[in-house]
Amino acid sequence: GLVHERRAKWHIGTPAFIALSQCIPMLAPMQAITLDTVSKSYGDHCATNAVSLAIEPGRFAVVLGPSGCGKTTLLRLVAGLERPDAGRITLHGRDVTNLPPGQRELGMVFQSYALFPHLSVGENLLFGLKLQRTPRAERARRLHETSQLLGLEALLQRKPAQLSGGQQQRVALGRAIIGGRRTVLMDEPLSNLDAKLRHEMRRELKSLARALDMTVLYVTHDQAEALGMGDLVVIMNQGRIEQIASPDVLYERPESLFVARFIGTPPMTLLPLGDSPDGPVIEGTGQRVDIAGPGAGRVLGLRPEQIEVRQQGDGIAAKVESMEYLGADAVIACRVGPHLLSARVPGRLRPRLGEWLTLSWSREAINLFDAAGGRRLPDLNSPCHKLFAPHRRPSCTAATS
Repeated sequence: GLVHERRAKWHIGTPAFIALSQCIPMLAPMQAITLDTVSKSYGDHCATNAVSLAIEPGRFAVVLGPSGCGKTTLLRLVAGLERPDAGRITLHGRDVTNLPPGQRELGMVFQSYALFPHLSVGENLLFGLKLQRTPRAERARRLHETSQLLGLEALLQRKPAQLSGGQQQRVALGRAIIGGRRTVLMDEPLSNLDAKLRHEMRRELKSLARALDMTVLYVTHDQAEALGMGDLVVIMNQGRIEQIASPDVLYERPESLFVARFIGTPPMTLLPLGDSPDGPVIEGTGQRVDIAGPGAGRVLGLRPEQIEVRQQGDGIAAKVESMEYLGADAVIACRVGPHLLSARVPGRLRPRLGEWLTLSWSREAINLFDAAGGRRLPDLNSPCHKLFAPHRRPSCTAATS
């Protein structure tokens, strides 16, 4: 506003206008959902502890964490079903901290669908619009558009008991968006569906959110849902946010030991380090780690697919303890001293139990964490990081058809 007013007085090329433009800060875009140091306790239990979060319009944000971490409480606070003990909540720039749910202009999709069993699909979809006294013609238009968008045209006269789980989920979603809500909250909406249908619905939900330019805050305990659907993933633990990042950053660069252990199937292998006269070693073994600085007080993290399994050469000697065949690939659990490492290999490789293999990895694969605080340490800059341990290693046996 101020810049436009000044343009009327000064020519855009004058030094005075240029100087003024440089002094005016760029305005930050309005966030769809903002939580500012929001806390909520139930007796002695702190469900959310000074949580701060900002979600841009049109983003699909997923809150992920173990049971009891505070993710559902966070969703209920945004919805207005709970009042925070401290902090502030804004939706599209409007302070809604003390507003009831009905005045927050949010859509909600619940785990149990919450459909009225005595109403038809069409009546379930229109229920909220009727309460708002939306004109009949407008209700009919929105019902037609929503049912067409979700493929419910042929089901409008059916009752919820006559629908499949996936169809009931579409009705619940339709009821959330039919009112034109810009922001939709979803509380584990796919947990009651079978695996195949969950996969299909994940794809449908993401496509629908993108098509409607909706802001979605989605709560789940399922990693596949979080990494597959989210533009942004929020990891919670004991009422606090551990990390906020895109799925790829979250997986490849976890900011804490908790995130490293929690994300990934199997999770990241974590090896505590120690020191020896020759340099850093894996704690409890004589295996040297070629990294800069001391080993004591640090933890080395490796993703299973980044560990190279070879028949011979420089590397670490590891004994096969188990193998999980997954079709295209397999996960091998190998013991190194008191530690187990998980390596992901092609499914055709079937090592025998007790067989010795050679493991190695590149410097790009290494993650380092502070053992005491659990936080990520700066990335390494040395040109090469591998483990070296001479040992006679039998070859890995390939599966035969």
